Amino acid sequence: MKFKTFTLAASIAVIATTVAAHKGATGVLLERMQAMLAMGKATKAVAPMMRGQIDYDADQTRAYAAVLQTHSGEAMLALFPDGLNAKPSVAKDNVWTDWEEFSDLANDLAMYAAALDLASENGLGEAVPAVDSLMGGDTVDLMGGAVEVEQTAQTLASLPVNTLFAQSAQVCSACHSKFREEA
Repeated sequence: MKFKTFTLAASIAVIATTVAAHKGATGVLLERMQAMLAMGKATKAVAPMMRGQIDYDADQTRAYAAVLQTHSGEAMLALFPDGLNAKPSVAKDNVWTDWEEFSDLANDLAMYAAALDLASENGLGEAVPAVDSLMGGDTVDLMGGAVEVEQTAQTLASLPVNTLFAQSAQVCSACHSKFREEA
């Protein structure tokens, strides 16, 4: 009974905080704020699993990937129509002046989300060094000439999910540090 009471109280606190943070937001601005909140909540929910603190669950990884896929890429970009940046938005104005970089990050997140879905059965593995794809592919040397390799969800799908999770978190962090006002 205490657990149910605690869970109800925690749920009410989250809802109250969400309502306060989104007070005054309507239309596309409210949708944008709700999408960001959904991705943040989903990330916090799977983080302990990705750190190996709780048992790995491929279904939970696929559900997490689905949340990211729903709110990244073109879906995210549609929530940032030109000039829509009224309070209580925390988006910086450079979202629109640096649109290409913002778009690249939104699309990178979509790519990592798709890779997470494809890799869900891989489980956790040893951490793989950072995959350098935030702004393009890796360059490999083939027979004396450098060739750029485009990274796609399919090329990343062989990685452990915790590596892909870390990469998606790095994309979110890069976007937040450049395009989001700090509270």
